[in-house]
Amino acid sequence: MSTIPDELKIYELSKLWKEAEYNFAFWDKVDIDWDEEYKKALPRVLAAKDVYEYYRELRRFAALLCDGHTDVSFPNCVWQDAKYFSAFPVYFFRFGKDIAIICVSEEYKDRIPLYSVLKKIDGTDAGEYVSKNCYPYIWHANEAACGRNAMTELMYGRAGTSALFTFEKDGSEFEITLTREDAAKIRWYAETSGTADTGRQLIVSGDSHKCEMTDDGIAVLKFTSFDDNSMPETVYGHFEELSKAKAFIIDVRGNTGGNSFNGHQIAAMFIDGDFQDFSGKMQTYQPTYKAWGVFRDDLKNISPSELEEKYSDDESIKEYRMSRHIFYDSVTEKTENHAPGKLNGPIAVLMNEYTFSAGEDFVDAMKANTEAVFIGNNTAGSSGQPLFTALESGGSFRICTMRCIAQNGEDIYNKGFSPDIKVEHSLSDHIKGRDPALEKAIAVLKEKAGL
Repeated sequence: MSTIPDELKIYELSKLWKEAEYNFAFWDKVDIDWDEEYKKALPRVLAAKDVYEYYRELRRFAALLCDGHTDVSFPNCVWQDAKYFSAFPVYFFRFGKDIAIICVSEEYKDRIPLYSVLKKIDGTDAGEYVSKNCYPYIWHANEAACGRNAMTELMYGRAGTSALFTFEKDGSEFEITLTREDAAKIRWYAETSGTADTGRQLIVSGDSHKCEMTDDGIAVLKFTSFDDNSMPETVYGHFEELSKAKAFIIDVRGNTGGNSFNGHQIAAMFIDGDFQDFSGKMQTYQPTYKAWGVFRDDLKNISPSELEEKYSDDESIKEYRMSRHIFYDSVTEKTENHAPGKLNGPIAVLMNEYTFSAGEDFVDAMKANTEAVFIGNNTAGSSGQPLFTALESGGSFRICTMRCIAQNGEDIYNKGFSPDIKVEHSLSDHIKGRDPALEKAIAVLKEKAGL
């Protein structure tokens, strides 16, 4: 769809407003007037000259909700069109506050050294530029966890658009103007030294998992997502081999999520019997309470904390909270343990800011039901059940309908689960091929297991 009628623009923006109004799980966490923001977005949406600009405005609107499971997706025909999504001939990655080049095109390999650090864009500090030009369109409440999305937002844009980049390498700065081009036609260059020999014996691997064993009996289980519904049974098929391990490293760094059931069935291998895997809250709405609340002048201009101080009766609480969509019912779930047995030995779980959604649910289950030590960085702080809605113009949006509650009481919303041992991964580590979190896990487990 190259152009979108104004009537459809209004309808789709209104649909996004409506579904969030009645289903979003965190209205008590965001300080915005949703109706006023709708009115501000309406003229911008109507002024959009093409489908790309239109979806950018929808994304800007959804990003106001500051939730990692609430966003708008471009239509495939737009995302795949180089007219709208061309790329600079460099690949950015964020290491803490540093933005560095980890890949460059063949054309620029002699002019832009790998691992150059981005300092400025069009004369503006790189961090400030990203904050102003990228953050308004993506979830960014947890800056560390939005790094990949921010880099994607920075790299891609309309074909032919340019920017002046200032880089630093080995203490010296240099400038170069780069222009976005068709990403499919870019020939990428990267220094490679081949695949490092880990010295570990492979037990089983798939698209989203790999299980290996070190020579001294530490099983290393890596899960990049929990999308694959066949994965638990596949891993269970190698339970006997895994049971020979003296200690376990479970790596869910960069785990993008998927089906929480799959993650819980992996956790089940380290837990005796069935276990509670989830606590959450979802919005409950009974419209008559809102109707009654209209006549309560005493409820109109008080805060939720003032409500708790002044009123204890159910009627007042419901009339106030339901009219603001912040009345919640609690839910808990248990996992029926399907594992063929329990694996015994000390456990280390590796996690980072890109451990999302079902990956975080796995961390929650392991924190609540095992004695594992958690190493790395805070997880993303974004889990819940999104409501997916297709749009007639070809894209879609999702609204988070469930707020996940950590079983240990930790506040994880836009913060994530915290590690027991914090270990950063720096640009220097990347250049040297080091994995300090894995190194730390091995050292901790060797001590615990007496290896």
